[in-house]
Parts: sequence; structure tokens; C-alpha cells
Amino acid sequence: MSDPRTIQEIQRSIRTKKAVRTTVLTIFVFTVAILYFSPVLYMHLSAFKTEHDAVSPSLFFSPTLETLQKVLGAAPMPRYLKNSLFQVCAGTIICLLLGVPAAFALTFGKFKSQGTNKKIYFWFLTTILLPPVAVIIPLYTWFQTFNLIDNPFGLLIIYVGFHVPIVVWMMHSFFSDVPLEILEAADIDGCSRFQQLMLIAVPLVKTGIISAGLLVAVFIWNEFFLAFNLTGNEAATLPVYMARFREQQGMFVAQLSAASTVVILPAVIFGWISQKSLVKGLTAGGVKG
Repeated sequence: MSDPRTIQEIQRSIRTKKAVRTTVLTIFVFTVAILYFSPVLYMHLSAFKTEHDAVSPSLFFSPTLETLQKVLGAAPMPRYLKNSLFQVCAGTIICLLLGVPAAFALTFGKFKSQGTNKKIYFWFLTTILLPPVAVIIPLYTWFQTFNLIDNPFGLLIIYVGFHVPIVVWMMHSFFSDVPLEILEAADIDGCSRFQQLMLIAVPLVKTGIISAGLLVAVFIWNEFFLAFNLTGNEAATLPVYMARFREQQGMFVAQLSAASTVVILPAVIFGWISQKSLVKGLTAGGVKG
């Protein structure tokens, strides 16, 4: 039995159903996003509350800058901020200086034993899976022996050791996409390995280097466990500073929210500015089969 409706009516019905499905899906996605974002929103709102208002949750309150001023004006805050910036800047630069040449060597280097490249690369991958809690006791003993407890350079060594494998892992994918013929032509023209890396390979994988640097910087900025266990008052970073708002008298919710807002703000702004490079970098090197 043929459909008595005209073609226009059928097309209109299809468009209506498609619009309804799109609307329902959009509402569902926004609902899930709001549910996930609500704790972060509550944290930002609590930063503009007094401790009394923060203890009793409410969407209606009188905003105040008192808590933010108290947190930013605290004497230890600049020291912890300086320590975090030092670890992020120095750690990211050193990780890139070590990881990029290492990934290049593992991708294009020639070893005496066949398969050595893959073995070393997989070794780097296994170190990424190593949880810090598994090595905290030997690390603490080693730090005590060499007097590195509460030393910013000691913490920097650990951060570099933990994050160089991440750079190697990411950059290996990008270097694998570089045509070998280009490097062979450069070799014929007399370019050394270092010149091939700096003049040919690095410009081709610039996006990957930016992405790896951003990822390492975020990991170091947010790292808490190692900094909490291996530092004291002098070398501690911002995540450790935030943990100290919980004392024997209780948790200072408003101050902790204000400190958290201040701490995540640079990462959010920097990530928002560089999101195109980050997304492109994380996806471009992962399509090679």
C-alpha cells in the first residue's frame, strides 16, 4: 500500500524528526556537562564567600573579595607560586631538550643489534605506567642520603625523570610521520645528524613539540604526591600549599576554594589560548598505523 503523503510532507516529517533528535541530544549533552562542571562552579562561587557562608552551601549570598585578598596576601603564597613556576619552566625545557633528541634517535637511529630501537622505546613506555607511590620509599631514602629533601633542584630531577618518557612517547609518533627520504637526501648533502634534527625534523614536528611541552607543563603544575612527600616549607609547590588549608581545627572551605581558583586560572587561560595547537598535536601524531 503506497504512502498517501506527498514528497514534501515526507521530507518535512524527516526534518522534524531530525530536529527533535538533535534538540534532545543537545539537551542531554548540556545536562551532563553541567553536572560535571557543577563542582568546579561551586568552588569558584565559594571563593567569593566568607567561611561562614561556605560551610552552609547556598546559591544566594553576598559576594566578597575578603577571602581572595586573604589568600593572595598570605606571606607563603608568593614563595609557593615561585616554586611552581620554577618547576614548570625548568622541568618543561629540560624534558624537551632531552626527550626530543631521544625520540629522534629512537626513530631514525641505527643500533648494532636489530630491534634495539623498539626495546628502548617500549622501556620508556613502561616507565610512564610506573606509579610514583611505588618508588616513594627509595626516592625518600635517596633524597635523605644526598641532602635533597626540601630542595627545589632535587624535585626538579624527579620531575624530569618522570616526564621525559612522556615527551619521548609523543615525539616518537610525530617523527615516525617524517619521510625518511628527506633525511636521506640531507645526509647525501652532507648534513650531520644534529643538523638533520634541528634544521629538518624539528620544523616539521613543531606542533608536536608544543603539545608535548604543554602536556608536561600541566602535569608538573598539578603534581602533588611527590612534592608533598619530598619537600617542606622552602621548596613546596602550590598543590602542597592548598593541602595545608586543612588543619586540626577543620577545613577552611572558602580559603581552599579561593586558592584553587587562583591555581587553576593560569592553566585554564593558557590551555584556552593554545587549545588548537594542543588538539592538533595530540591527534596528528596518532594516526599512523
